[in-house]
Amino acid sequence: MKQGRNRAVIPVTPRGFKDVLPGEARWRESIISKTRKTLALWGYAPIETPTLEVLEVLEQGGTLTSTPFRLFDTDNELLVLRPDVTLQVARMAASRLKKEDLPLRLRYVERIYREEESQRGLSRQLTQIGVEAIGFSGMYADAEMVLLLVDTLRAAGLTDFTIALGTVGVLRELLELCVESKAVDEAWSAELIKAFHAGNYVAIEQLTNAPGLDARYVEILRVLPTISGKSEAVERVRKMVAPLGIVNGLEQLYDTYTIIEGAGLAPQVNIDFSVVSAFDYYTGLVIEAYAPGLGKALGSGGRYDRMLEGFGISAPAAGFAVSLESIMQALLNEDAAEQQEDTSDTLTVTISDGNPAEAFIKAKYLRSQGKVVTLEPENGTRHERRPLLLPMRRFSNE
Repeated sequence: MKQGRNRAVIPVTPRGFKDVLPGEARWRESIISKTRKTLALWGYAPIETPTLEVLEVLEQGGTLTSTPFRLFDTDNELLVLRPDVTLQVARMAASRLKKEDLPLRLRYVERIYREEESQRGLSRQLTQIGVEAIGFSGMYADAEMVLLLVDTLRAAGLTDFTIALGTVGVLRELLELCVESKAVDEAWSAELIKAFHAGNYVAIEQLTNAPGLDARYVEILRVLPTISGKSEAVERVRKMVAPLGIVNGLEQLYDTYTIIEGAGLAPQVNIDFSVVSAFDYYTGLVIEAYAPGLGKALGSGGRYDRMLEGFGISAPAAGFAVSLESIMQALLNEDAAEQQEDTSDTLTVTISDGNPAEAFIKAKYLRSQGKVVTLEPENGTRHERRPLLLPMRRFSNE
């Protein structure tokens, strides 16, 4: 936008983006450091992915449910700002890492960018802490995802959270039967999945009023998202869908939960058949983590065994990602102490005009002892210094 010669441009950031000031940045750094250490202890190796991707390449792995930022480069290639890390890791595994021995355990801390309508007031830049396990399947692999997610949230400092497990297998198999009956089509199926993901029971009821839809399918579709609990929830669903020959994912979900119970985590982990990801690439286990007072999930993930086929290789895979910003808000809701670096004991070394090098040598020694040291000229103006710590009762993305 052009400004007049004498008019100053207001120094604001674009909608949905923000500056991170020192106090908040220290807190973010502390959380990232602790979670990275935990993921490393589980054997996950660090990776970094490019900020820009070729849109056509990413879409080989699955549909992008969010609206990415798009731009053309000087080669007239349509690129997108990273909207999702899982698709990037799948692309990487199928190309740069395809000769490596499986399983691959990978971890990352990356910013993602998603376009949002201005009316919604949402951030368009988020930081994800996540993992992907390539070439690892079965109940042990699924249990690892859940137990690692618990450890990650605890490492971040959270104590009050729950994790919900589900499986997309039952719903997708049931929707296939609905489409095969010719009473509904694929577009209807996609809308029903969206309704499940949003927890929109009104939409589910309206969609299942479709003329000609088998009454057995209608009953299950309306009851399924209300079923939650412990291992008995799997048995209840099994009895409902067994007459239709649907078994996809139920046995593995039950076995996975048995391991979680044995590990003593049943109080924090529930089975919930309303949990369905908006991403179309999940094939089995789906996970969501929640904290009280937070209007959205802390993080999510699951199993995506067919994604890599879109990039030319076949391998099972699973992963999850948690939002750093959501974790911070949940910590504030818990009234947890903000994990910021304490700079109150910062030492100041005076630089003498007669022998300035001596001050730098002294400061170097003190820093080797783990002290925080700043340098000031002997004749400089002195100010009372206070730590750049910001009180944050509400985490804002604006």
